[in-house]
Amino acid sequence: MNDLWLGAGIGEADYVFVLPNKPVLPRFFDTSFLNRPNVSLLIELNGNHWRKIFTIMAKLTAPRYDSWKSFRDKELLTKVGIAFSLDQLHDYEGLVFVVGNTFRDELPVDSSAHKVGNVHTSFVYPPYVWCPYLDYRQFPNTLIEALREYILEKKC
Repeated sequence: MNDLWLGAGIGEADYVFVLPNKPVLPRFFDTSFLNRPNVSLLIELNGNHWRKIFTIMAKLTAPRYDSWKSFRDKELLTKVGIAFSLDQLHDYEGLVFVVGNTFRDELPVDSSAHKVGNVHTSFVYPPYVWCPYLDYRQFPNTLIEALREYILEKKC
């Protein structure tokens, strides 16, 4: 499980999120589940914590902000990949969200990164976005909206 990857693969993901924590997976599953995981089942198995994670991912990456919920439930993991270590990204060329502080020693925020947000912040230096853990206490809607606007405006 050290190389666990969920959702859209390296060649098809519009975005990749690198997370420090792995979800509980169904007791019995085949490898196709990892490529096209069922968001509802993962939320059921992992609870509200993972619902928040998927919701923030969807709010950041949905083609239209007002459709994030439908996008989360039906399309998120066909457009977004989830990795659990930085070494999984060697062939990926899109935008990478480095989530939380776990990976900051291995991949520090670049000194030229653009700061997004005031109280709660993210840093953008394409292809990387260093952002808080995907929880509303650390990553409120104001930061989600500001980061989304910056990414779409700059077309990172």
